Amino acid sequence: MSPDEEDEEALSWAGGRDPSHYETPVAKPGKGAKSSTHPEAAVPDGAGDTDHGGETDDDADQRAPMSAIVLVCLGVLGGIYALYTLGWFLSWQRLLYADPDELEFQAFHVQQVLAILAAPLWFGATIYFTRGRKSAGRLLWLVIGALALIPWSFTFGQ
Repeated sequence: MSPDEEDEEALSWAGGRDPSHYETPVAKPGKGAKSSTHPEAAVPDGAGDTDHGGETDDDADQRAPMSAIVLVCLGVLGGIYALYTLGWFLSWQRLLYADPDELEFQAFHVQQVLAILAAPLWFGATIYFTRGRKSAGRLLWLVIGALALIPWSFTFGQ
């Protein structure tokens, strides 16, 4: 045995080059297929379906994964929305409302709570309602929300 063959043998598993060594997934029976004790006799997904024009249930559940750039953008925008929530909360803590009318004070309090909750609600609603659409549309709605929900009272002070 030459030294090159010994090096190659040290870097491989025994039987690793044998094609029968790797396990193959067992096909699941389709909607119209009867289960069998032999996995080779199982009908592949969608073969028993009568509607060949549309997507199967498995195709709808398996969406293409998001790219790394989209995930990074979602993380950055999520961080911005978290900072907006913190900014609205801090501006609420600094602001004093001195009107003696109780109804106006309660309305002011409700507005402040809604301002604090607006950023996480916008982020969550955008992620939920754009889950089946393209990533560009999702990012566009998140950027629109980031521009609309800037905590101006915190940004410019009192």
